[in-house]
Amino acid sequence: MGGPSHAVPEIDTTLATFATPQLPMGYENPIPTYPDPTGYNPYEPQAPTGYHYQPPAYDPYVEAANFNALYPSPFPPAYPTGYPVQGYQYPSYQQQPQPQPPPQQPSTQEILQRLEEVEQRAEERERKTHKFLKGLANFIKGKKKDR
Repeated sequence: MGGPSHAVPEIDTTLATFATPQLPMGYENPIPTYPDPTGYNPYEPQAPTGYHYQPPAYDPYVEAANFNALYPSPFPPAYPTGYPVQGYQYPSYQQQPQPQPPPQQPSTQEILQRLEEVEQRAEERERKTHKFLKGLANFIKGKKKDR
């Protein structure tokens, strides 16, 4: 009865690897090389000797076209299905709009009246600008405005 109540397990310090160890490079493990290029002839066909192409017994495109003709899709096509007409596309004929009658020319009296209004506005702006610039010049010179 004279032993520890909890036995301490011994720890094995050896590494556990399951991979095969790599052999060192040397004469037993040579570097792999490519096949000898002197045997390659670019003028000889590289296909197997007994290879003969035979077309399939049916055309898959014809089969698909027949299927689509018998069972059309319930959905509208996502792209236009027709081919464009070859050659120059002439624009569709559009009837020219009827020319509008020219607007009435203002009379000489109306033209003179409008000209007079524009001249009055120009003179008024000129007076205001002159008054403003005169006041600004006096302010810069240091003169006070007399009231």
